[in-house]
Amino acid sequence: MRALCVVEAVYFADAVHPEYQTKPAFGWVKTGSNPGVPTTAGLGRVNIHGALNLETFDAPFVEPTTVGGISAAQLLTKIEARNSEKRIIHVIWDNAAYHKGPDVRAFLARPDCRFHLIQLPPYCPHLNPIERLWAVMHQKVTYNRYYPTQKQFANAIRRFFWETISSELKVFRDQVSDNFRVITHEKVRVLG
Repeated sequence: MRALCVVEAVYFADAVHPEYQTKPAFGWVKTGSNPGVPTTAGLGRVNIHGALNLETFDAPFVEPTTVGGISAAQLLTKIEARNSEKRIIHVIWDNAAYHKGPDVRAFLARPDCRFHLIQLPPYCPHLNPIERLWAVMHQKVTYNRYYPTQKQFANAIRRFFWETISSELKVFRDQVSDNFRVITHEKVRVLG
């Protein structure tokens, strides 16, 4: 553990909106066959505004009706409650308008606010490790899976966050990291 984590916590935050429908992703099919895939007619969604601490793999999330400034403030409140002993809480997230909107600004204007928000550059989801967590969630929950009801679908997603992350952490921890590999140094530029 890094020494700075004694007084600081670092979270990567973002939102995901998995849709209630079958997502064929992979599999073997005999050439010439046309297998049927059960699917749903509706497009129900589960909105999740979540965060991820790569040191502890703490993954707080809220399930708002719609993702926006209010859900961002609710998520920050949840992160703050889980880190009462931390002096500074860094949150790294994308440039969604609601991350900079009036609800978040009002939350951050409190005199006792301990948050330091860091905006990722525009169009850089590959720099946000929580995007990799969303990808693992899709692999485990939505790809090649059929849920007869939207409730079963929503419960499967909740199980992923409440149970799977802690029970299977070692299985997918390497997929969800901030380790980036430089393939060739000639094609890398450091912008400053």
